[in-house]
Amino acid sequence: MKKHLKLDLILKYMSTKLDDIPKRPTTIVREAELNFSKSESNMMFKLLCDDGYICEHSTEGYYGIKYKGLIFLENGGYQLEYKIYCRKKLAAKISDFVDIIVKPIGILTALLISAWNIIKLLEFFDGIKSSIS
Repeated sequence: MKKHLKLDLILKYMSTKLDDIPKRPTTIVREAELNFSKSESNMMFKLLCDDGYICEHSTEGYYGIKYKGLIFLENGGYQLEYKIYCRKKLAAKISDFVDIIVKPIGILTALLISAWNIIKLLEFFDGIKSSIS
């Protein structure tokens, strides 16, 4: 299971259990029937807190979901953010390819065509001069 999906599943579980959210990360993960280690669940909850989607109610590690988290999940969550990131990464690769390969080939082609046309013009005018003389 991808990490983005795991984060979305935690938010989804917390959003469906608004009245009775378990308070500890390990309990939330267990009740949501997700199998994460304690350290992984703690890191995930820290990330969710840092992103502002859940809040830590006290220093004892009790968590609750924020309305911002509900809206974020409704708008696609971490999976949508990851898809957008992948699209941007692909667009950057294509842009780099165009800048490195396609543009120089286009410039070189334009220069060669211009040189070819100049040569043909010079041949044409030399032909006119020789026919006049």
